[in-house]
Amino acid sequence: MEHQIHYTGAMDVRCQFCEALRFQREQLNCCHNGKVSLPPLQEYPKNLRLLVVADSAEGSNFRQNIRNYNSAFAFATFGVNIRPPPRRGAYCFRLQGQTYHYASNLHADDPEERRYGQLYILETNEAIQTRAIGHENANCLVSAF
Repeated sequence: MEHQIHYTGAMDVRCQFCEALRFQREQLNCCHNGKVSLPPLQEYPKNLRLLVVADSAEGSNFRQNIRNYNSAFAFATFGVNIRPPPRRGAYCFRLQGQTYHYASNLHADDPEERRYGQLYILETNEAIQTRAIGHENANCLVSAF
């Protein structure tokens, strides 16, 4: 089966009210003709901005493992029954049934098993070391935490 390429064109149509970009044939009304106005985004903190844009080993590692870094700072874990789409195509995160957030006790029974919100009551360096030693963060750099 041969796949055809679908090209929607450039995302170069600018909303006259909020300046959001959209595709030519896209009919979405991003700001309801100027009725919805959001304040400008604040700049990232300098350390985070450097990780996102820097052409360095640390910046590259951060971008390659960004989901791991994000999860390392979570207060709870997300539990769901993920159901794959029925056919081939673009990736779609499809949920079936209920969605859960699992939060742990404030103090772990075993200090070696601290996770999520339990790390926010630790001294900063101890919390960073605990996040970094988790097997899921094996590719992350301690300096980027």
